[in-house]
Amino acid sequence: MKLTAHLGKISWSLADKVLYVAYGLVQFVQIAALPAEVYGVFTLLVALNTWIMIVSDGSALAGIIQYGVDPAERKRVNLMALIIHTIVVGTAALGIYVMREPLVHVFRVEQFGEVATLLPWYCLLSLPRMFCLKIIYREMRMKDLFVADSIWFGVRTGLTFWLIANDRLHSLSDIVLIDFAGMAASSLATIALTRKDLTFGWSGTISFGKYLRYGVPLAMATALNSAPRQLDVYVIAAFFGVGVVGVYNPAKNLYRFFEQGFDAVTTLLYPAAVRMYSQNRMEDLQVLITKAISVTLIPTIIAVVALELGLSKLIIPILGQKYAAAVDHFNVLAIAALGMPFILMSSVIAAMGRSTIIVRYSAIGLLVAGGVLFVVGQLGQPLLVGLGLVSNTLVVGILCTMHVRKELHFPLRSLGRAFGDLRNVISRTGVKQ
Repeated sequence: MKLTAHLGKISWSLADKVLYVAYGLVQFVQIAALPAEVYGVFTLLVALNTWIMIVSDGSALAGIIQYGVDPAERKRVNLMALIIHTIVVGTAALGIYVMREPLVHVFRVEQFGEVATLLPWYCLLSLPRMFCLKIIYREMRMKDLFVADSIWFGVRTGLTFWLIANDRLHSLSDIVLIDFAGMAASSLATIALTRKDLTFGWSGTISFGKYLRYGVPLAMATALNSAPRQLDVYVIAAFFGVGVVGVYNPAKNLYRFFEQGFDAVTTLLYPAAVRMYSQNRMEDLQVLITKAISVTLIPTIIAVVALELGLSKLIIPILGQKYAAAVDHFNVLAIAALGMPFILMSSVIAAMGRSTIIVRYSAIGLLVAGGVLFVVGQLGQPLLVGLGLVSNTLVVGILCTMHVRKELHFPLRSLGRAFGDLRNVISRTGVKQ
């Protein structure tokens, strides 16, 4: 895959990730305006909705890319994906709502009843966006992705500053209104952008059995892999209260800058890996993945070192002293970024159709993260709660990389390909001077 042939897609993809970074700054404004306890409850709602959508993405929507690359199958694949997507999201949201009272005691969070009541509406608004985005990813229409996310972030940004200007951003209902409005606008936008692709029918040969044999293990993998990233806040709330969640989540928002960067890489890596593997272009796939790891590892190391040396303290004036502990949380979480170049290999394993392997590695990572969080909770050390995510990322990243290396037989030294390229560039620059 030559980068020059995909510069347009890469540029729009990077521009889209800039939107996430920009809205992250808007979130700091929201956080500064809200009490930590209120923001903590809102975090629980967003985390649960996000986790449900991630699980549905694996079970229902990933097949849109995996099997929808064949135009003859698209109507059937779209219909099966929509049916499974609706069932998974609806069952999860309504099930949690019905079980809200017992779950309050399970999570030891009194405000969980509010979260469970709002969740079905949040999922309903999110459902069309998630479905249509997968079609956009399949066609790699990064410009459409940018437009959809611009509307999503733009509506929320406008409402945020309007409510603050009118001194009305104080309660859970205020911040929920912002997110609901943005999600509704984005869902309508994605429907409009993909209206010509929203074709449904039963023509085709892909069976529900084949679709689910691919999707269910992948859903299990995404559920297990995303749990430490999304549902850790429930463990933290149980041990330390929603106030600590409210302080911890700004640190996670900062950490998501790393995640968004790697999501941009995955957006390009996964479809390319699917095509190369299906065409038996193993040498090209080997070059692709070793470059993906080495090219992302260098800037990640530089960024983490700079943050640990004190750069992260620049966010304290933005958030205010009541959220100063968020810096300590972020410094812990930043260590996990060192494992993210290797986490990219999970998408390559998925492209190979080995979703059961991802389940196994994700389960191991979840057990490790859960054990670490339990120990941190027992020790009463709230500033170390980020170690759960750190341990999960490093363990899963190492396991996935070793598996891909075993499949494709590439030498470990090839993971440093970018270091050699960088050294050559520096050498040529020195010669010219």
